[in-house]
Amino acid sequence: MERLFYIILIVSLILLINCSPPDNKRSATSNHNRISYSGFIVQYNANNRQPDWVSYTLTAQQVYATENTPKIPHQFGPDPNLNLPQASNDDYKGSGWSRGHMARHQDMKWSVQAAHESDYYTNICPQNSGMNNGIWKRIENKARDVAKRYGSVTIVCGPVFTDTANGTIGADQIPVADFFFKAFLVSSNGQYHSIAFLCPNEATHMGIRTTACTVNQIEAVTGLNLYTFLDDKIEETVEDEFVYSLWGMQ
Repeated sequence: MERLFYIILIVSLILLINCSPPDNKRSATSNHNRISYSGFIVQYNANNRQPDWVSYTLTAQQVYATENTPKIPHQFGPDPNLNLPQASNDDYKGSGWSRGHMARHQDMKWSVQAAHESDYYTNICPQNSGMNNGIWKRIENKARDVAKRYGSVTIVCGPVFTDTANGTIGADQIPVADFFFKAFLVSSNGQYHSIAFLCPNEATHMGIRTTACTVNQIEAVTGLNLYTFLDDKIEETVEDEFVYSLWGMQ
């Protein structure tokens, strides 16, 4: 029953987004800047002062390398090399929202530089702390398991804005997303496989399986094209289905 409710929710979101004014959709403008860091790529939205999406490939070697490495302290702050409006520590201070990484800090610990870059606000979104330390963390851990299983996994994730019921934070009025998505793509025996997850930005007892959906559903909700490097015919098939067992979910 919970899974059925979630499918209905996704369909409702698709209808809501597709009925929104065009300027509420994400588009390629001068305010959307693609930035390459040591371990990940960001499409940064200078209007929202947070990423539209973040993408990176996590390898099994990186997972093993970061399992027992010493802790690298967080150094949250604006990207000092980027001359664009960015969030600040003051925006988050006392806001009640946590600083949610899109490219996970732990996944970047194979390099001190990559770990520090993951703390830039170009990679951070306001997240409910229960969600950040709950379902989001479980999905992040699943990504590491998947990297071990297949050798690597390509991850794309980001915020989803609908009616912005969560309002904004800070003097810079950083909008708080209603949902977050994370998509996985792997290659096995010459074939690609994908799965995605859509999580409400709130504390929830939902399991990973409940939040699972297709990449096509995420693309319909966000207006993004996540895997442009795939051949169109392969992309359509891969993004339109998922099999739980391929991802260690029975």
